Parts: sequence; C-alpha cells; structure tokens
Amino acid sequence: MANAANLMLAAILAMGALHFTMMVWLYVSRLWAMKQAGVTTSTATYATMRKLPNWALNPAANYNNLTEAPPLFYAVVIVIVLLGQADPLFVALAWLYVILRLAHSLWQSLINIISIRMVLFGASWLVLAVMILRAALNLLASAYP
Repeated sequence: MANAANLMLAAILAMGALHFTMMVWLYVSRLWAMKQAGVTTSTATYATMRKLPNWALNPAANYNNLTEAPPLFYAVVIVIVLLGQADPLFVALAWLYVILRLAHSLWQSLINIISIRMVLFGASWLVLAVMILRAALNLLASAYP
C-alpha cells in the first residue's frame, strides 16, 4: 500500500501548505490593518492589536488554531504509515480531515459565525478520533491475533 501511504503523507503536506497560507494571510491582513490604523510595529501593543478589525484578527486566530489539533493529525498519519496500516479508508479519512480544516480556516477567517465554525471544528475532531481508534484497533488486532 505504498500509494496509500504516499497519499496520507501528502495530506500532511496539504495541512502544512494550509498553515503556511494562513501565516501569510495573517501577516498581510495584520500589516494592512495596522497601516490603516496608524499603528507601526514599534508602537504596537497588545491592546492596540486587539482593536484591529475582525478581517485582520480572524486569520491570526485561525493560524493559532492550526497549531492545536493538526500536530496530532500529523503524528497519527505518520504512525499509521509506519505501522503499514495505510489503506483507502485511512486515505479518505486523512483527506476529509484536511478538507474540514480548510473549510474551518476559510470560515473562521472570512465569516466566523461561531455555531458553524464549531460544527466544522467538531467534525474534524471526529474524523481524527475515528483515525486514532481505527489505528489502535488495528494495532491491537495484529498484536493479539
């Protein structure tokens, strides 16, 4: 299942690309908002930064959010690949996770209605939980045939 393993590892790269994109988005939007507000990097304080418009704050909040659950996703995918468990179902789950996190990032950065954001966040966690449980059950089954 080398192809499945490669497709799973590609999901990690896609999440990395999303994280990088959000970092660029946060810098561009934050610097633009600071310029409009007359705030410079030397005069910026936590208080002045919190007063920036949501279109500048939301991408930064999402960038921070991407440092929370996705690292666990990276570890789970690597463990699945190293254990030789990569298969079409795991590939589908990994890419579903990426799609949900992309949707969450776009939603949080552009619209940010909390109730929808919570559904996207929760759904991504559910997919990750299924991946963890399935990998654990597969490991137990192979340890105790």
